[in-house]
Amino acid sequence: MKCVKIMIALFLLLILAGCSNDEAVVNRVINQNNVDQVIDQLIEQTETENNSTNLEIEPSNQSKGDMEKWNASAEKSENEVSDVDYDLTKMSSDMVYAMVYQMVFESDEYVGKTFRLEGKYYTIYYDLTKKYYHYCLIEDALACCSQGIEFVWGDGSHVYPDEYPQEGTKIVVQGTFETYKEDGDDYLYCRLKDATMEIVNE
Repeated sequence: MKCVKIMIALFLLLILAGCSNDEAVVNRVINQNNVDQVIDQLIEQTETENNSTNLEIEPSNQSKGDMEKWNASAEKSENEVSDVDYDLTKMSSDMVYAMVYQMVFESDEYVGKTFRLEGKYYTIYYDLTKKYYHYCLIEDALACCSQGIEFVWGDGSHVYPDEYPQEGTKIVVQGTFETYKEDGDDYLYCRLKDATMEIVNE
């Protein structure tokens, strides 16, 4: 699935992030192997810490099986907020980065699930639709590369910029994952709808 607006935002943010090696950044974002390695390492670490051996998945595809195994564990996490399916605020930055990657590129698996995530607020204006789109961006552990999820605050009636925080403000967003299409556009986009947004005081 393609989330064009997200990729545009990520591209702009990657330029602003000033990573020292552009080719390495691009490879980090689009190379599934990097995500698979993070997932493999964190699943192994979680299983060791929790002595959890009761999850049995039959992966026909190793990386997909690993993600399903992690999903099963995440949904049952003791630290999870009770009214969400996935509480990404309790995970390491690398795991959150990998999870958001999965949400964007395997979006059908997460439609209707509720997510809670922490990141930085950014917005982008899209000329073709004449609209502002709002994102919660999560950096990886090296603070070099970012993955972002679009969100709609409440019913979408909040006024930008008057009611929104400054770009770069740390926020927590919680909402229901959905995919959608814009009028006259064949691309499938993804976002958190009916989202709440809290500013994190540091």
